[in-house]
Amino acid sequence: MQATPPTFQWTAHPLREHPVKAVLAVVLILFCGVLVGLLVADPLASPLAAGGAILFLFLTLNRFFLPSTYWMDEGGLAARYPLTKRNLRWSEIKQFRHDQEGGYVSPRAKGGVFDTAGISLLFGRHAEEIVPRIQSALESRNNLSSSETDACRPTAGHVDEEFHGS
Repeated sequence: MQATPPTFQWTAHPLREHPVKAVLAVVLILFCGVLVGLLVADPLASPLAAGGAILFLFLTLNRFFLPSTYWMDEGGLAARYPLTKRNLRWSEIKQFRHDQEGGYVSPRAKGGVFDTAGISLLFGRHAEEIVPRIQSALESRNNLSSSETDACRPTAGHVDEEFHGS
């Protein structure tokens, strides 16, 4: 008996999904870089400061500018962000907060604003499909007793292969 949906993968790329916001973000980042460059009086350090400011803002907003890929399988959820990767087993997830743009799954029952133990999800245009899948997997997990959960836990699901096997 399978407790959760089969492997499901999606990619979210806000830059492509929101072109107006993308143009505004690029303009704002360039403006900030130019402003920093103008504030630095040294003619040699000014371009470096401007470039550093632009790079810093780009890296800070990397999940907007670069695609993020997500997987769900019988083992849990996994995310590959531009600069990092995360995964959680279904049995570890204690809360799932979401709206139509994205969500957050956490191993903490009461996570606050600074909870970084979970996975931040971007749904892109797939919210109608993703939210029910996650809710179904969590409900299935809650309906199984702890012994059934351990018996059904895969040893080599895609989530484990993607992050623990490499």
